[in-house]
Amino acid sequence: MNAKKVLVIDDEKNIRTLIKNCLEGNDYDVEIAVNGEEGYAKLSSEDYEIALLDIQMPGMSGLELLRKIRENNIKVDIVMMTAYGTVERAVEAMKLGAIDFISKPFTPAEIRDIVENVIKRRQLDEASIESFPDALEYAKVCILSRDYDKAVIYLKKAQGMDLDSPEPQNLLGVIAEMNGDVLKAQQHYRAALALDPTHAAANNNLRRTVIDGMDKKGADLGKSLTEKPEEIKK
Repeated sequence: MNAKKVLVIDDEKNIRTLIKNCLEGNDYDVEIAVNGEEGYAKLSSEDYEIALLDIQMPGMSGLELLRKIRENNIKVDIVMMTAYGTVERAVEAMKLGAIDFISKPFTPAEIRDIVENVIKRRQLDEASIESFPDALEYAKVCILSRDYDKAVIYLKKAQGMDLDSPEPQNLLGVIAEMNGDVLKAQQHYRAALALDPTHAAANNNLRRTVIDGMDKKGADLGKSLTEKPEEIKK
């Protein structure tokens, strides 16, 4: 089986080294780029399965690089990395084709898990979706293709498969924000918190939209966020 090519784009040497060390030897061929300009040059000249992209870099930022990747129709799955508890301008990043986010600091296990999930998502067949994780991941496929109506259908299917999980409600809230309906988004975030008052992503999103004047910048997509949340009064 051919190794899957992964590109790590980050100006921090320790992050590049950590990811390279934890993925290599597990059917991944890992290359590195130290900034957005080098990352774009590599993505333009070679094919990669996944690019792990730091959102904050000197020179060309991660969001600027993501926009350039999409404008030039470069086919690669993107995982955005951020050093903050929430993902800066994540609603815009989602519209540019990013759906997977991981916050620093992260563990080798978290990196392996998110990369494996992205690879598995490519192999999903709509007709064979039978589990909660598959329905959730297929909803992300729909979001990536900007088919938000279909994404909502599969997030609701995921809800039916796991009534206790807050994750579908949080993503439904993010989609509502992308569609400009912040009040509906808040309803979904509150529903997620009713299921799990300590859910980091929904806490971050509700705090941001209610307390910070409904600013869409920084929408938190959940998954792999390590910051300990503070409970919001509902």
